[in-house]
Amino acid sequence: KIKHKRGQSSIVAYNLLESLIRARYSTDKVPLLERMNAELQVLRYQTRLCHDFHLLDARRYAHVSGLINAVGENLGGRLRQQRKKG
Repeated sequence: KIKHKRGQSSIVAYNLLESLIRARYSTDKVPLLERMNAELQVLRYQTRLCHDFHLLDARRYAHVSGLINAVGENLGGRLRQQRKKG
């Protein structure tokens, strides 16, 4: 069951990458960016669960969380920018 959670995290990360690429070429970016924001939130929770189940040590958890937060900040900025345009 734990391996399944790791696999799910990989799928969420892949979906985020796919959505980033689609948003870049889309004329209506807001729905895609909102979906990405939700997927990123899922990834945050999955990462926290991995840490809680001792699948990620504190150092790795801090590193991954920092990366996720950086992506979230960038995504939030893009979403605000696109909402101002529309």
